[in-house]
Amino acid sequence: MHATVGDRIIVQAEVTDRPNRLGTVREVLGTEVAEHYRVDWDDGHESLLYPGPDTRVLPRQRAGEELPTKAPEEMAGPVRPDDPVERIMGAPVANVDAHDSLRVTAVSLADAAVGALVVMDRGSPLGMISERDVVHALAADSDPDEVQAHNLVGATTVWASPTDSILRVAALMRDGEVRHIPLRREDTVVGVVSIRDVLRVLVDYAGGPHRFG
Repeated sequence: MHATVGDRIIVQAEVTDRPNRLGTVREVLGTEVAEHYRVDWDDGHESLLYPGPDTRVLPRQRAGEELPTKAPEEMAGPVRPDDPVERIMGAPVANVDAHDSLRVTAVSLADAAVGALVVMDRGSPLGMISERDVVHALAADSDPDEVQAHNLVGATTVWASPTDSILRVAALMRDGEVRHIPLRREDTVVGVVSIRDVLRVLVDYAGGPHRFG
């Protein structure tokens, strides 16, 4: 995602019975890969925000218009399991260069406040590396300055299309035993979806007036 000074931010609550958090961007910090913001929250607090999949930008207020209180996804109606996964994907995508060291990769994960990064080689996506991959490599006594990101990209990356349904992506996560799936349109990675994003939709849907079947 990308926001500018004055934009409104909404952070979706992790628990359905808690309110979403609303605030206003006062300063844009970092780079495009790890952009973050200084936010004045409506509850009177100020803090740095490293956006994740739960973060959305609300349309900027225009003259004569009331400021929306719902994110675009919410205004389009509740998200359903058969909706395209692009409705819940996180974007822009945090990435790391294929030849960056394990140490740089770990720092990039922390700076971007994400659980996985897309590994890029000369502008093309190779796959995805997760915090779990980094932990396993360090536990195996890998040299954090010698091992490079591409060394940790195996055949485990599972790809999906932004037009695939949320339910299909859930099945891909189950079958591939992965927690993050990059969404690719042709050769461009347009977003990432996590297991938490998918589970929230499935749990909310199953707990509502709907039933799978």
